[in-house]
Amino acid sequence: MGILKDNELLLLEAVQQKRVLRSLQLPTDVSEPDRLLKYLWDAGLDSAWVMPATTLSRSATCSWLEQASSGWMVRVHPDPQEPSRPIRALLWPRDQNQREARHLVLAFPEYAGWGWELTDARSLLATVSYLDQVLTRSVNDSPDLLAHALLTDLTRDAAISPLDSSPVDLYAFSCSGATPVPLRECARDVVWMRPLSVMEQRQRYVHKYVHLSRHLQAAIGAPLGGGAPEYSASGRAYDGMRPGIWRAHVERAGSVFDGKQLPSGLDGEWMSTPQVRCCQDIGYRVQVREGWYWQEAHDLLKGWGTTLWQAASRLHIHTQSYRHALGRANALHTITLLAELGISLLAQEQTLGGWSRPDWWIQVVGLGRALLFAQLGSMVKKGIMPVLVERDAFWVISDEAHPPSAVPGLVTAQRWRGYTAGYAAPLLLTSEVRNAWKCAQHAGELALALDTLDGEALPEKLYPSSKHSGNLDPIQLASLPSRD
Repeated sequence: MGILKDNELLLLEAVQQKRVLRSLQLPTDVSEPDRLLKYLWDAGLDSAWVMPATTLSRSATCSWLEQASSGWMVRVHPDPQEPSRPIRALLWPRDQNQREARHLVLAFPEYAGWGWELTDARSLLATVSYLDQVLTRSVNDSPDLLAHALLTDLTRDAAISPLDSSPVDLYAFSCSGATPVPLRECARDVVWMRPLSVMEQRQRYVHKYVHLSRHLQAAIGAPLGGGAPEYSASGRAYDGMRPGIWRAHVERAGSVFDGKQLPSGLDGEWMSTPQVRCCQDIGYRVQVREGWYWQEAHDLLKGWGTTLWQAASRLHIHTQSYRHALGRANALHTITLLAELGISLLAQEQTLGGWSRPDWWIQVVGLGRALLFAQLGSMVKKGIMPVLVERDAFWVISDEAHPPSAVPGLVTAQRWRGYTAGYAAPLLLTSEVRNAWKCAQHAGELALALDTLDGEALPEKLYPSSKHSGNLDPIQLASLPSRD
């Protein structure tokens, strides 16, 4: 693979099972698409990535690429938001021997929507090569298409077909009074904040901890219903195990998860099986009154979830193999994005490319909530109280400066649990931070304010500048493990 700049091709190639990085100066006569493609083809490339903000990235259009169609087979995937812009082009010579079956992919990440932080060509090369290694496939298309392909491919051998129609209309569940069940409201992300206590205001540091994706972790073990759902008018069919959607009366009954000192586990009257069980586990008094449930249960998403989780785990643990910090961060961000897009496909209607299984989505998102409350409960037993929760991230106040020490065992566990420190160095609890706490109207606003203050205080600690990431010894990229 290679990274295409205005005047240079940065090439990563395999030589005797080792990856070697070299730079080639582009000829002056590659302004026409057929000449550029011939040069890339003769260089032996399978994929070339056009560096964002370069002349080619900003000027190339689908029609410009198709000018090469006299000598090349050209298949262009345009940007849906701007159809004249290419995201990806698949190309091969018209006179190619069919037995050779070699193709060249020309990718334009500037328009793909990955949201990568890129400082130079090496950061892009590290990002795409790391992902190629851990996912064993290229990310040269848009996130939604790759997410759909991954989900489909990695559930192909499941015991049940994801696209088998349910015997009932899953969007038309109703309770005993014929009132529709609000499926979309049955499982929402936790977003919560509280004022700082007097003791916390005297402490020194704000720490942020981010989970890769609780939805992904939940998907690995979430049982998903198969066959026709059954209705339980009394709720007695609830056993804490079978997948289902239940209407329950819940009382906090003195639980520390009261919505004030800690977030509330309540999220409406209707809940998935994992949510009901979570409410019981955190000390709520629960009476299940009715519900829909499935006798059959399948771990349909286990293979898909495990593949993405292991890919992220490799990046997180084997930092000596994946040394470029920015490339590693981009790759982890990509896996999180693919996971969230994949989970969203469960509830999306088939006419829009989804699976039309909102019941599966509810079980996964509900188990993700349960995993969060299990983590918070474990921390509370150690006397560690979160002050802010915003989806897959939470914040704590501490006098400990070292992020792993502020919440012991969270990011340094022998077996990675999906958590990383959101701030490489803690945010000082200054008057400006305290003021942000007082002024914030909701948790999302406060989370953004803290992240902004952290970025202003230490702009290079999360995303190294080009003087750090751009001048790495080439051996750092060449030392990537070969797929062999």
